[in-house]
Amino acid sequence: MKQKEISDFYDEFVQRQLKIGANERLVSLYKRLLNLGLKEDSNVLELGCGVGIFTKLLSKKISTGILEAVDLSEKSVAVAKEELKGKKNIFLEVADVVKYHPQNSDYDFITLMDVIEHIPLDQHEELFGNLSKICTDKAQIAINIPSPQYIGYVKIHNPETLQVIDQEVHLFPLMQHLEKHSLEMTYFEKYGIWEEEDYHFMVIRKKRDFVLKHLSDHRNISEKISKKVSDKIDEIKYK
Repeated sequence: MKQKEISDFYDEFVQRQLKIGANERLVSLYKRLLNLGLKEDSNVLELGCGVGIFTKLLSKKISTGILEAVDLSEKSVAVAKEELKGKKNIFLEVADVVKYHPQNSDYDFITLMDVIEHIPLDQHEELFGNLSKICTDKAQIAINIPSPQYIGYVKIHNPETLQVIDQEVHLFPLMQHLEKHSLEMTYFEKYGIWEEEDYHFMVIRKKRDFVLKHLSDHRNISEKISKKVSDKIDEIKYK
Protein backbone atom coordinates (compact mmCIF):
# COMPACT_ATOMS: atom_id res chain seq x y z
CA MET A 1 0.00 0.00 0.00
CA LYS A 2 1.34 3.42 -0.97
CA GLN A 3 2.08 6.06 1.65
CA LYS A 4 -0.39 8.50 0.07
CA GLU A 5 -3.25 6.00 0.44
CA ILE A 6 -2.44 5.70 4.13
CA SER A 7 -2.14 9.46 4.71
CA ASP A 8 -5.39 10.04 2.77
CA PHE A 9 -7.18 7.57 5.05
CA TYR A 10 -6.01 9.43 8.16
CA ASP A 11 -6.89 12.79 6.62
CA GLU A 12 -10.45 11.45 6.42
CA PHE A 13 -10.14 9.92 9.91
CA VAL A 14 -9.75 13.31 11.60
CA GLN A 15 -13.38 13.86 12.60
CA ARG A 16 -13.65 10.40 14.12
CA GLN A 17 -10.56 11.04 16.25
CA LEU A 18 -11.94 14.39 17.42
CA LYS A 19 -15.25 12.79 18.31
CA ILE A 20 -13.55 10.05 20.38
CA GLY A 21 -11.34 12.53 22.22
CA ALA A 22 -9.28 11.62 25.30
CA ASN A 23 -10.87 8.24 25.95
CA GLU A 24 -10.09 5.72 28.68
CA ARG A 25 -7.22 4.20 26.67
CA LEU A 26 -5.34 7.49 26.23
CA VAL A 27 -5.89 8.52 29.84
CA SER A 28 -4.54 5.15 31.03
CA LEU A 29 -1.45 5.60 28.83
CA TYR A 30 -0.90 9.10 30.19
CA LYS A 31 -1.00 7.69 33.73
CA ARG A 32 1.49 4.98 32.75
CA LEU A 33 3.94 7.64 31.57
CA LEU A 34 3.50 9.50 34.85
CA ASN A 35 4.36 6.28 36.68
CA LEU A 36 7.45 5.91 34.48
CA GLY A 37 8.66 9.34 35.57
CA LEU A 38 7.11 11.89 33.20
CA LYS A 39 7.86 15.32 34.68
CA GLU A 40 7.38 19.01 33.93
CA ASP A 41 10.83 19.21 32.33
CA SER A 42 10.68 15.92 30.38
CA ASN A 43 11.54 15.96 26.67
CA VAL A 44 9.14 13.77 24.70
CA LEU A 45 8.99 12.66 21.07
CA GLU A 46 5.49 11.47 20.17
CA LEU A 47 5.47 9.44 16.95
CA GLY A 48 2.02 9.09 15.41
CA CYS A 49 0.26 11.97 17.16
CA GLY A 50 -2.89 12.06 15.02
CA VAL A 51 -4.95 15.16 15.81
CA GLY A 52 -2.97 15.79 18.99
CA ILE A 53 -5.33 14.42 21.64
CA PHE A 54 -2.57 12.56 23.50
CA THR A 55 -0.24 15.49 22.80
CA LYS A 56 -2.68 17.74 24.64
CA LEU A 57 -2.72 15.36 27.62
CA LEU A 58 1.09 15.36 27.71
CA SER A 59 1.16 19.16 27.52
CA LYS A 60 -0.78 19.34 30.80
CA LYS A 61 2.31 17.94 32.53
CA ILE A 62 5.18 19.15 30.35
CA SER A 63 5.66 22.85 31.01
CA THR A 64 9.42 23.43 30.72
CA GLY A 65 10.39 20.38 28.66
CA ILE A 66 10.05 19.92 24.90
CA LEU A 67 7.21 18.01 23.24
CA GLU A 68 7.79 17.10 19.60
CA ALA A 69 4.90 15.37 17.84
CA VAL A 70 4.80 13.83 14.35
CA ASP A 71 2.18 12.31 12.07
CA LEU A 72 1.89 11.24 8.44
CA SER A 73 -1.47 12.98 7.98
CA GLU A 74 -1.13 16.63 7.02
CA LYS A 75 -4.75 17.36 7.95
CA SER A 76 -4.34 15.74 11.38
CA VAL A 77 -1.26 17.82 12.15
CA ALA A 78 -3.06 20.99 11.01
CA VAL A 79 -5.86 20.24 13.49
CA ALA A 80 -3.30 19.51 16.24
CA LYS A 81 -1.53 22.82 15.59
CA GLU A 82 -4.83 24.68 15.94
CA GLU A 83 -5.69 22.84 19.17
CA LEU A 84 -2.24 23.49 20.68
CA LYS A 85 -1.49 26.95 19.33
CA GLY A 86 0.26 29.27 21.74
CA LYS A 87 2.31 26.51 23.38
CA LYS A 88 5.88 27.44 22.50
CA ASN A 89 7.44 24.20 23.78
CA ILE A 90 5.44 22.03 21.35
CA PHE A 91 6.73 21.26 17.84
CA LEU A 92 4.41 19.54 15.35
CA GLU A 93 5.60 18.03 12.08
CA VAL A 94 4.14 16.15 9.09
CA ALA A 95 6.46 13.21 8.42
CA ASP A 96 6.77 9.45 8.09
CA VAL A 97 7.53 8.20 11.61
CA VAL A 98 9.53 5.27 10.19
CA LYS A 99 12.22 7.58 8.79
CA TYR A 100 11.77 10.67 10.96
CA HIS A 101 14.82 12.70 12.01
CA PRO A 102 13.77 14.82 15.01
CA GLN A 103 14.32 18.55 15.34
CA ASN A 104 15.41 18.12 18.94
CA SER A 105 17.38 15.50 20.89
CA ASP A 106 18.06 14.11 24.36
CA TYR A 107 14.57 12.67 24.82
CA ASP A 108 13.38 11.19 28.09
CA PHE A 109 10.48 9.44 26.33
CA ILE A 110 9.66 8.34 22.80
CA THR A 111 6.07 7.22 22.42
CA LEU A 112 4.26 5.12 19.82
CA MET A 113 0.77 4.76 21.24
CA ASP A 114 -1.32 2.50 19.02
CA VAL A 115 0.91 3.27 16.06
CA ILE A 116 3.07 0.32 15.03
CA GLU A 117 0.09 -1.90 14.18
CA HIS A 118 -0.70 0.67 11.47
CA ILE A 119 2.83 0.59 10.01
CA PRO A 120 3.40 -2.19 7.44
CA LEU A 121 5.24 -5.11 9.04
CA ASP A 122 7.96 -5.01 6.38
CA GLN A 123 8.87 -1.51 7.61
CA HIS A 124 9.25 -2.46 11.27
CA GLU A 125 12.94 -3.26 11.00
CA GLU A 126 13.65 0.19 9.54
CA LEU A 127 11.46 1.76 12.23
CA PHE A 128 13.36 0.15 15.10
CA GLY A 129 16.68 0.88 13.43
CA ASN A 130 15.71 4.54 13.35
CA LEU A 131 14.48 4.45 16.96
CA SER A 132 17.83 3.02 18.03
CA LYS A 133 19.60 5.98 16.41
CA ILE A 134 17.23 8.54 17.94
CA CYS A 135 17.12 7.34 21.53
CA THR A 136 19.81 8.10 24.07
CA ASP A 137 20.83 5.89 26.97
CA LYS A 138 18.28 7.58 29.23
CA ALA A 139 15.33 7.42 26.80
CA GLN A 140 12.37 5.15 27.45
CA ILE A 141 10.44 4.05 24.35
CA ALA A 142 6.80 3.47 25.32
CA ILE A 143 4.74 1.36 22.91
CA ASN A 144 1.07 0.44 23.13
CA ILE A 145 -0.64 -1.95 20.71
CA PRO A 146 -3.84 -3.98 20.55
CA SER A 147 -3.02 -7.59 21.39
CA PRO A 148 -2.49 -9.67 18.21
CA GLN A 149 -5.16 -12.11 19.42
CA TYR A 150 -7.65 -9.25 19.70
CA ILE A 151 -6.84 -7.98 16.19
CA GLY A 152 -7.21 -11.54 14.87
CA TYR A 153 -10.64 -11.77 16.47
CA VAL A 154 -11.76 -8.41 15.05
CA LYS A 155 -10.59 -9.39 11.55
CA ILE A 156 -13.03 -12.29 11.64
CA HIS A 157 -15.96 -10.78 13.52
CA ASN A 158 -15.83 -6.98 12.96
CA PRO A 159 -13.52 -6.26 10.01
CA GLU A 160 -15.40 -3.05 9.17
CA THR A 161 -14.05 -1.43 12.36
CA LEU A 162 -10.39 -1.83 11.32
CA GLN A 163 -8.29 0.98 9.91
CA VAL A 164 -6.61 1.01 6.49
CA ILE A 165 -3.69 -0.99 7.96
CA ASP A 166 -4.51 -2.80 11.20
CA GLN A 167 -2.31 -5.83 11.65
CA GLU A 168 -1.28 -8.31 14.30
CA VAL A 169 2.04 -7.39 15.92
CA HIS A 170 3.49 -10.53 17.52
CA LEU A 171 6.15 -10.39 20.20
CA PHE A 172 8.67 -12.80 18.65
CA PRO A 173 9.38 -10.79 15.45
CA LEU A 174 9.27 -7.61 17.53
CA MET A 175 11.95 -8.99 19.87
CA GLN A 176 14.06 -9.91 16.83
CA HIS A 177 14.00 -6.28 15.67
CA LEU A 178 14.98 -5.12 19.15
CA GLU A 179 17.88 -7.58 19.31
CA LYS A 180 19.16 -6.58 15.89
CA HIS A 181 19.23 -2.89 16.79
CA SER A 182 20.67 -3.17 20.32
CA LEU A 183 17.39 -2.44 22.08
CA GLU A 184 15.82 -4.33 24.98
CA MET A 185 12.40 -4.61 26.59
CA THR A 186 12.39 -3.64 30.27
CA TYR A 187 8.64 -3.88 30.91
CA PHE A 188 5.67 -5.69 29.41
CA GLU A 189 2.05 -5.59 30.47
CA LYS A 190 -0.98 -7.37 29.04
CA TYR A 191 -4.04 -5.45 30.17
CA GLY A 192 -7.66 -4.71 29.30
CA ILE A 193 -9.46 -1.51 28.40
CA TRP A 194 -12.72 -2.56 26.77
CA GLU A 195 -12.18 -6.30 26.62
CA GLU A 196 -10.14 -8.61 28.81
CA GLU A 197 -6.46 -8.50 27.74
CA ASP A 198 -7.14 -6.50 24.58
CA TYR A 199 -3.94 -4.40 24.83
CA HIS A 200 -0.18 -4.75 25.28
CA PHE A 201 1.99 -2.03 26.80
CA MET A 202 5.77 -2.21 26.76
CA VAL A 203 8.83 -0.12 27.57
CA ILE A 204 12.04 -0.40 25.55
CA ARG A 205 15.49 1.15 25.97
CA LYS A 206 18.97 0.91 24.50
CA LYS A 207 20.85 -2.18 25.61
CA ARG A 208 23.39 -1.44 28.31
CA ASP A 209 26.23 -3.30 29.97
CA PHE A 210 25.51 -4.80 33.36
CA VAL A 211 26.88 -2.70 36.19
CA LEU A 212 26.91 -4.12 39.71
CA LYS A 213 24.86 -1.79 41.91
CA HIS A 214 23.77 -2.92 45.37
CA LEU A 215 20.16 -1.85 45.80
CA SER A 216 20.73 -1.34 49.52
CA ASP A 217 23.31 1.36 48.75
CA HIS A 218 20.61 3.47 47.10
CA ARG A 219 18.04 3.21 49.90
CA ASN A 220 17.69 5.87 52.60
CA ILE A 221 17.20 4.95 56.28
CA SER A 222 13.39 4.85 56.16
CA GLU A 223 13.44 2.69 53.00
CA LYS A 224 15.89 0.28 54.66
CA ILE A 225 13.70 0.00 57.76
CA SER A 226 10.59 -0.51 55.64
CA LYS A 227 12.35 -3.23 53.61
CA LYS A 228 13.44 -5.07 56.77
CA VAL A 229 9.91 -4.92 58.23
CA SER A 230 8.42 -6.15 54.94
CA ASP A 231 10.94 -9.01 54.74
CA LYS A 232 10.16 -9.99 58.31
CA ILE A 233 6.42 -10.06 57.63
CA ASP A 234 6.99 -12.22 54.55
CA GLU A 235 9.22 -14.55 56.54
CA ILE A 236 6.46 -15.06 59.14
CA LYS A 237 3.73 -15.35 56.47
CA TYR A 238 5.45 -18.07 54.48
CA LYS A 239 6.88 -20.16 57.34
